[in-house]
Amino acid sequence: MSIETLKLCAILIALAPLGGAILVGALGRPALRGRSHWLSILGVAVAFVCSLIVFGVVRGAHGEQTSAMISVYDWIASGSGSWFKVEFLIDPLAAIMLVTVTGISLLVVIYSRDYMRDHGEPVRGYERFFAYLALFVFSMCMLVQGGNFLLLYLGWEAVGLCSYLLIGFYYQRPAAAAAAKKAFIVNRVGDFGFGLGILLIYITFRTLDYGRVFQMVEAGVTASGDPLETGRLTAISLLLLCGACGKSAQLPLHVWLPDAMEGPSPVSALIHAATMVTAGVYMVARCGVMFTGSPTAMAVVAVLGAVTALFAATIAVTQTDMKRILAYSTISQLGYMFLGLGVYAAGSAIFHLFTHAFFKALLFLAAGSVMHAMGGIIDIRRFSGLRKILPWTFFTFVLGAIALAGVPLTSGFFSKDEIIHHAFTHHWALGLIGLLTAVLTAFYTFRMVFVAFFGTERVPEGVHPHESGRWMLVPLFLLGIGAVFAGYFGFPGHNFQHFLEPVFHDTFVARSPVPHGAEPAGFWAQYGLMFVSGALALLAILVAYALYVRQPWIPDTIRSSAGRLYTTLLHKYYADEAYDASVVKPLRTGGKVCVGLDDYVVDGLIFVVTAIPRGLAYVLRVLQQGAIQSYAMAMAIGFAVIMWVVLLSTGGCG
Repeated sequence: MSIETLKLCAILIALAPLGGAILVGALGRPALRGRSHWLSILGVAVAFVCSLIVFGVVRGAHGEQTSAMISVYDWIASGSGSWFKVEFLIDPLAAIMLVTVTGISLLVVIYSRDYMRDHGEPVRGYERFFAYLALFVFSMCMLVQGGNFLLLYLGWEAVGLCSYLLIGFYYQRPAAAAAAKKAFIVNRVGDFGFGLGILLIYITFRTLDYGRVFQMVEAGVTASGDPLETGRLTAISLLLLCGACGKSAQLPLHVWLPDAMEGPSPVSALIHAATMVTAGVYMVARCGVMFTGSPTAMAVVAVLGAVTALFAATIAVTQTDMKRILAYSTISQLGYMFLGLGVYAAGSAIFHLFTHAFFKALLFLAAGSVMHAMGGIIDIRRFSGLRKILPWTFFTFVLGAIALAGVPLTSGFFSKDEIIHHAFTHHWALGLIGLLTAVLTAFYTFRMVFVAFFGTERVPEGVHPHESGRWMLVPLFLLGIGAVFAGYFGFPGHNFQHFLEPVFHDTFVARSPVPHGAEPAGFWAQYGLMFVSGALALLAILVAYALYVRQPWIPDTIRSSAGRLYTTLLHKYYADEAYDASVVKPLRTGGKVCVGLDDYVVDGLIFVVTAIPRGLAYVLRVLQQGAIQSYAMAMAIGFAVIMWVVLLSTGGCG
């Protein structure tokens, strides 16, 4: 591997988007005049090209060392040498993540040029928006290629900050401001555990460097040479998992992600497809040495992922806001990824992360195109028959939908099927949940397609729909190609997993309770589940077609007869209401009590304590009349009295 090439590219991957963000923020509207998108596009494009070079160098390593730690500079030095370095870890996992992050982000930034314009003129905050986008990409790239836990944490928190700024971009809207605060606060809950996990890592191993920490974990020792207890390793893993639950919106910290739809659609695509929500999956995969060393932690990851996947899929079935349907779909698909990690199929989890980035970015951007045409309306109950009004948007939306639904021979089919297969080999219940979630995914995805794009042409009153321009359509078509064909990187021969094998071989593969390659042999044993899952996905699509196109009266009948069950799903299992009653209101009440104590008890005590000096001041201030002659005479008398006392004490008057 060419270390110098990797070092240059790694630095440019970080600095190019950061430079774009700084220039856009510094120059602003007076200098750029609506052209700020070019600086952000250029910065992200440079990062993408460098990511491709890094990927090519790592892939071309063949039998050589496939990972490299690149030291940039010493950040914090101690008397005995460098205590903390800014260093980048480049390996197959980082290479895949960098290409995914920068590639999807580049298409999103290009798409945003037309989306963020109103009748040909930039909207208010146009420069601010593109500065935030570039800063978001920089933060995610630092998180991915950071070579130690401190850099990971810095990138982790920077991603959270950027999400807050972008979700609340329309800060004049109360809903957007509330959604931004909700995302920030909920993530602080998970990040508190994440920070404690990193602190426990330092206490245990006396370093935050990936290589040294992972070596000691593999050796089963602490920094002092004592045996590493399984309980401590479990505690570290579960604390790190708290942060992953917050960033990747897993139960019970999932509630921020649907509300994040208040941000612009490109922000939704960026957060849901390639940046923030994938951070938790990446972190667990990167720390595989720790997680696989604790069977308890792995069981928690698997169960958490399976339950979250099914939980979110059932909610998506009843939602009517197109972007919220996709948001709950993202939560569900992230659950799949955690399920894959928990059943020791980390390669399959990252493969699904890779394919999911294409079709979920496509769906969110296509939903943004619909929203753009419908005058900001995204409720699928308020329009229909859009396939003739928006033909190109419809075509690309269907490409994303078939991939998300897992239609055979699309990218989502290959990656999702691998996770379900590994889940069944691990435990039948996990596999069954994964299969049921796949059926629900196909149903709610095409429910959305059939309601919005089929039927009679109907648009909201006063809306004059029109197809999007080239700046929006070209990224949609490129993402559509990826949504259909990205899955072939893992088929045949499992090339994708083979590329990642150096990262996961000694952890997820070697420590799996089901030995690698021990699956039942034979055509049906290997591919039977693939046929079953594909057939079930197609069946679910046919059911959605029958219910929402052929017999649209049936869903109304089901809703009225389901009663409480439908209401529960429509209100998202009342999760927000439960948090409001158990957390928000008690904290607000406690805050009011604290304010009352401060106003009346603390301030009252201070008033009492200061009453005496204030009283004396009130009495003595009558002596202050403002007459200079009186002050001079008082000073003279005082001086005379002092002199008389001094002379008496020294006997000077005798």
